[in-house]
Amino acid sequence: MNIFKFINKHMIKLLMLAVVLGLIVGSVFPNLGHQLQVLYPFSLFVMLYPMMVGIKLGEVTGAAKRLGFMTVVMLFNYLASPLLAAFLAKTFLGSYPDFAVGLILTGVVPCAGMIVAWTGMAKGNAPMTLVITVVSLLAGIFLIPAWMLVLAGKYVPVDALQMLKTILITIVGPLILGNLTRIWLVKRIGYQRFAELKPVFPGISALGMYMVFFISMCAEAVNLIQNPRYILTISVPLVIFYLLLFSSSVLYARLAKLNYPDMVALTYGVSGKNISIALALAVLFFSPLTVMIIAVKPLIQVCFMAGFFRLTGKLKAYWDRVLPAEGNLPGAKIRQ
Repeated sequence: MNIFKFINKHMIKLLMLAVVLGLIVGSVFPNLGHQLQVLYPFSLFVMLYPMMVGIKLGEVTGAAKRLGFMTVVMLFNYLASPLLAAFLAKTFLGSYPDFAVGLILTGVVPCAGMIVAWTGMAKGNAPMTLVITVVSLLAGIFLIPAWMLVLAGKYVPVDALQMLKTILITIVGPLILGNLTRIWLVKRIGYQRFAELKPVFPGISALGMYMVFFISMCAEAVNLIQNPRYILTISVPLVIFYLLLFSSSVLYARLAKLNYPDMVALTYGVSGKNISIALALAVLFFSPLTVMIIAVKPLIQVCFMAGFFRLTGKLKAYWDRVLPAEGNLPGAKIRQ
């Protein structure tokens, strides 16, 4: 348990270590990364299955209670975010098709389960983020392949039908298995003991993610070391992407007079992109250079998520001063 708590606490630092080690090992043994790619399926399963244990399919029923709010979230996640990513890809990465695809993939994937923890720490509407996570993930089964075909197909060939089949196998399969595992564990050891075990699952998932990043960086190490400018090329549009996502969601919440808890849920729900799903699709369908932008993405994303968290104290004071406590939407807060 202490090991997994350590992994969860230092997740980004360990990710950076995995990337650096991959680059070092790959530069010394140029062929090793390609040889290790046979481990991708195992690594992806280790990454995705534990992540799904914490996602409750039953939460989808909560969407009906907040249909207007969920409509806004879905428009952000599956219209504004993909189009923004495509615009930035065309503007900044038109000469780097593999990077452009990675940025588009970043904009197309839904939010991750980690937004629940961030929202809870910021005293936001954490139960609502559970609903956002599940509904966005289920919608992504069909919307991710469609958007990748439309937006990324101009840069590289995209087999949308095969991507849909892969999502059904690699995401829906672990999602169902994860829910069955959670139900079985709760019956076997009780909810309290299961809650104590919950930190184990993201820790295991992180190990699979580190493995995938290590292999990918190892395979592309020589190319990346010879072209250090790639890091800056990737980082600029990613920073702009997250800056616009965070600021636009907060601005919308203010204009729509959402209450503070819903504002936090909305902001994290549209900005905390699912790294695991983006990484899995990048590995299975695109080049190691596309994986590279997914490797840089969590470093930038967590900086914005932590930065927004630091601002929530001032934002809450502002919200309490200028807006009613419960906002202007009926049933503005789903309570546990």
